Amino acid sequence: MMKNCIILLLAVTSFVTRVQAQENVSIGPIVGVSIANFRGDVSDTDWKPGLTVGGFYNYSSESGFGFSGQLLFTQMGAQVRNKTDEINLNYIQAPLLATFFFGQYGDKVRPKIFLGPSLNFLVGAKNKNGDNLNGDSNNRVYSPFDLGLTFGAGINIRLQEKVWLNLDARYGLGLIDVTKDGNSNVKNHNFGINAGLSFPLGTYNSNTGRLRTR
Repeated sequence: MMKNCIILLLAVTSFVTRVQAQENVSIGPIVGVSIANFRGDVSDTDWKPGLTVGGFYNYSSESGFGFSGQLLFTQMGAQVRNKTDEINLNYIQAPLLATFFFGQYGDKVRPKIFLGPSLNFLVGAKNKNGDNLNGDSNNRVYSPFDLGLTFGAGINIRLQEKVWLNLDARYGLGLIDVTKDGNSNVKNHNFGINAGLSFPLGTYNSNTGRLRTR
C-alpha cells in the first residue's frame, strides 16, 4: 500500500512539474521612459522626456517565436520655442508585437527582438503649464488617433521560478499626421527604455487555440 502511494505521489508530482514547465503565457506591469519629438513640417522642436506605464501580455513558444500585447500610457510630443515650452501629447497605446526569442526555451536569459504596429489614442494635449492645446470638441487641433510602428530589442531574465524581468529598448515611428491642419504634416516618433515584471498566467495550446489558466 505504501509503495503504491509513493508511486502515485511521484506520478502526480511529475505531471504537475511537466504542466508548470509548459506554461507559456505571462502578464505583468511595465514602466519606462519615453524620449519623444516631432518630425515632418516642424521647426524649433527638441526631444522631450516623458513617462510610460502600463501592462503587458506575453506568449512564447518552444520554437522561439512569440507575441506581446501591451496597453500603455505614454507621454509624447516635443519641446518647443527654444526649449522654453512643451507640447505634451498623452496617448493610450496598444502595441501588438511579434517577438523572437534567442537561446533555448527555458534558459535563464533570453535575448529578444520585436516588431509590430501600435494603435495610439490621444487622451490629452497640454503645454508646460498644463493648459489645453487641443481646442474644443468642434475645433480640435490634434487628431484623436495615431498609427505607429514599434520595433526594438531586449532581454528577459528569470529572477525566480516563473518570474521574469523584462527589459527592452524600442523606437516608435509615427506613420500618420497627428494634426488636423491640412497644410502641414507632423508625425510622432520616440525612443523608449522599459522594464517590466512578468508572472505566469497559464498555457496556450496553439493546436486548440485555448488558454488554460493557472
